[in-house]
Amino acid sequence: MSQLITNENAKLVHKSHCRIGEGVIWSIAEQAIYWTDILGNTVYRHKNNVTESWALTQGLTSIAFTSDNTLVGTFFDGFYALDLANGEHKKIGAPDLDYSTIRFNDGAVDTHGQFWAGTMHTDDPMNNALGSLYRFDKNGQSSLQDDNYYCTNGPCFTADGSVMYHTDTLINQKVYRCELDEKGNFVSRSTFLHFDTDGTYPDGMCLDKNGNLWVALWGGWGVNQYAPDGTLLQHIKLPVAQVTKCVFGGKNLDTLFITTASEYLSDEDRAKQPLAGCLFSVKTNTQGRAENLCQYTLLQEKGTKL
Repeated sequence: MSQLITNENAKLVHKSHCRIGEGVIWSIAEQAIYWTDILGNTVYRHKNNVTESWALTQGLTSIAFTSDNTLVGTFFDGFYALDLANGEHKKIGAPDLDYSTIRFNDGAVDTHGQFWAGTMHTDDPMNNALGSLYRFDKNGQSSLQDDNYYCTNGPCFTADGSVMYHTDTLINQKVYRCELDEKGNFVSRSTFLHFDTDGTYPDGMCLDKNGNLWVALWGGWGVNQYAPDGTLLQHIKLPVAQVTKCVFGGKNLDTLFITTASEYLSDEDRAKQPLAGCLFSVKTNTQGRAENLCQYTLLQEKGTKL
């Protein structure tokens, strides 16, 4: 039986004070960490101890890179290719939804290079299980893969692409283990973890090279590491309650970068958590894997780089 480790060595990376920090991803090509503030309409990059930010016109909820280092991701209303330098973002595709009440949330790239992203009710997800899980193929076409979620979060994929872990953060408080076929199609889901403690909700996730799952805990003051059989191995303690997403980065992919949120905190809680919404990191005793690259193939049409 494994002994639970409590890690209190998290370090502050940047005082971004995001309303909802999310979408954190490591760029191997740039040796840089990117993350977003969904409600603050901002995307950040931290590279060589320097942080830059770009203002956006709407909430960027998830991001990834293509093989040519183009940034892609989901805004509230669909899947986009981003050009931060010029502020011009091209909409690749979106399912036919009522975006006045439904928006995209977290997303990630599978081993086939396809981008998966989930949706949620924009204003009242606690009372509306209208969230669904979509996949965008290499041509930018979306397909419905699963539904009946309150708040979709944290898709991540095993190295062989046979399993996706996916979360329903609110109400259900569950992390699902989803079986995928050899072409990456959704087959079924089963409950991997169930958080039945009030106030602690599973949020964004990532996997390390050994198949251990690292889960950010909204309301849980940190990140938990779980073995492939669901055994709790480690808790990384943070000085803020609302922890949103994590990813492995750094030169050796052994540093866990962690985003947090300041939204929904009372004035009293904000006073107790002055670093809420900031980006943190912690050195781990393992390594992650390089993030999958999106293989959307139309970025080079007419020889134009977006």
